[in-house]
Amino acid sequence: MIHAFWIIPLVLLITFLASPRFRGDIAETRVRRILAGKLEKNRYTILNNVTLPSGGGTVHIDHLVVSRLGVFVIESQYARGWVSGGEFQERWKQKKAGGTVLFDNPAHRNALQVQALSGFLNAPSSVFHPIVVLVGQKGFKTPMPGHVIPPEKLTDVIRRKAQPLLEADQADRILMSIDSGRIRTGSWGQAVKLNIVRAVLFTLLVAGLFFAFREPVTELLHSMQEGTQRATAPEQYRADGTPKSEQELWEDSLICAYSVDTGRCACYEPDGSPVKLDTAKCRSLAERGSILKQ
Repeated sequence: MIHAFWIIPLVLLITFLASPRFRGDIAETRVRRILAGKLEKNRYTILNNVTLPSGGGTVHIDHLVVSRLGVFVIESQYARGWVSGGEFQERWKQKKAGGTVLFDNPAHRNALQVQALSGFLNAPSSVFHPIVVLVGQKGFKTPMPGHVIPPEKLTDVIRRKAQPLLEADQADRILMSIDSGRIRTGSWGQAVKLNIVRAVLFTLLVAGLFFAFREPVTELLHSMQEGTQRATAPEQYRADGTPKSEQELWEDSLICAYSVDTGRCACYEPDGSPVKLDTAKCRSLAERGSILKQ
């Protein structure tokens, strides 16, 4: 059973990574980084994860960019594969290797966000710019609606709006109204919890893999270590590849000389001190060709 222990956290981790919440986090994080890294902070004010009261309920907006050029209302959507759908269709299609998946039209959700924000701020709809950012998609099978774009084009679309729609004090009042009216949903705490879940599942997966495969991995590492040692110090191994014993290594270090004429044999340590060995052993060390033969 211990060899299958790693399968449980692996399945849980794959399920978690495939969940709509995690895919949504991928899209929001991508857009948040683009906005923070490419828009001038002295010209644009970026707000993320904004929840506002609307019609007795609430409306959640992924990203808001407020400037004198208007208020950019950005909905981020993760959709892997090929996407098809029209601006007025209720649901869009997402084609990938596993088949076709239907998902709610994000342009409709974006339009409702603009409508709710317009009512909350008591501002005309003309000052709002709806944008839907599709993250992960390979392309659109049908004509892409004008305000639906890939993340790479987001900042270019924002910068193309060059006509001021708000005075400086109007933009400031909009920011103050949003900041004072937004509902704090604890999204930071939820993000921390999600990161903890990911870390725990990954740790369990690594621990399961370790306990399941530590013996073959240990043997493999030991074999690789021996191979490296054989390549760097071949004199420490026998012809069959097995390591020599301490006795064999000591004998290899001796300097032995045997005289065929007199039958005498002598062995010495590398430092020159004599070693007492019987004649047969001394002769075998001298004659095996690894030391010296007279």
